[in-house]
This record gives sequence, C-alpha cells and structure tokens, in this order.
Amino acid sequence: MAKTKATKQTGTAPAGNGQVQEKLTNKAEAMRRALAKLGKKAMPAEIQEFIKTNFGVEMTTKVISVYKSKLVKKKGKPGRKPKEAGAVGEAAPKPAAQGGVTFRDMRLVKEISDRLGPARMRELVELVAD
Repeated sequence: MAKTKATKQTGTAPAGNGQVQEKLTNKAEAMRRALAKLGKKAMPAEIQEFIKTNFGVEMTTKVISVYKSKLVKKKGKPGRKPKEAGAVGEAAPKPAAQGGVTFRDMRLVKEISDRLGPARMRELVELVAD
C-alpha cells in the first residue's frame, strides 16, 4: 500500500447540510479550528468527523493525532521567563559549611591584600592569627 502525500486544501467546502463554508487554507488550519471548537481533549475520531463535515477535508486519525500533539504542545509551554529588573549577575552566596570559606570571602581577602601590599598583609594575618 503506497503512502499518499498530504496536499493543501483550498477553496470552499460544502457542509453536511449543503451550505458552503468559508475558505480553508490547509489541514493545520482545519485542526486549529476544530480544536478551538471541540476543545483540546477531543478524540481524533471526533475531530475527523468535524473536519470532514465542516470543511470537506479527509484526514486520517494518525495525521490528526500528530497535528493535535504539536498544536497542544505549542500552546501549553510558555517561553523562558525574563529576569527581574533589579537582578544582578552574581548569585546570592550559599552559607559556608561550619567554619568554611567561600569564594566571596577569598575575593575580599584578595582585594584587601592588593590594597595593603604583602608586608602589611602579613602583619594583619599575624594580628588576626593570635
């Protein structure tokens, strides 16, 4: 059994009662409209019947399932949340383990050492160590 390529359906389609429906751009648009009308919990068989009667387009339930999963997934997942306006690139420091030293502590010691110089830093360390 050969697979047939899905083609776009355009133009007007007769409804079940003989009335002509509005223009249909493609199968994805038919799915969007069907999901909007029936809801995202509608079963593929229900959607298939709705699309055939309202738009005159025949789709298999497998194709409907693929379209439905893609369309529902797009709507369900929001994008990345923006950072707060006052957020700074540096994260809050984690509390050090009992008596531990953090990188922030080391950075502060380095800044003090740069300001004082090596000789004065030794004096400061000796003063604190006693």
